[in-house]
Amino acid sequence: MEIRSLGNIDPEILFYAFQRAFAEYEMQLDKSELLAMLKRRGFRRDLSFGAFDGDDIVSFTFNGIGDFDEVLTAYDTGTGTLKNYQGQGLATSVFNYSIPYLKKAGVHNYLLEVLQHNKSAVSFFK
Repeated sequence: MEIRSLGNIDPEILFYAFQRAFAEYEMQLDKSELLAMLKRRGFRRDLSFGAFDGDDIVSFTFNGIGDFDEVLTAYDTGTGTLKNYQGQGLATSVFNYSIPYLKKAGVHNYLLEVLQHNKSAVSFFK
């Protein structure tokens, strides 16, 4: 398992990882909807990271970057882990790996949203 930036990863591969990680999610996005959402949220591939098992992205955090209350802030535009890899701490590892890169880019805050009924996501983010 290797954690690295998603900076050079083709958008088609990112969509495939997103689609697989959220296959059982209550809301599904097609590729154009996902790309529009990422653009709207200031998605930065170079400041987004994933855990790779070989060539496959098995866990990821897509980060958007922008100003929030006049402070450069990262926004979690999507964190997901493939079902077979859940419970291994990969999302935490990806997030922790990203922190020095975000700080180096001048990010001072991290903002996220989570659906309250998604108990595993709430637990992870706490």
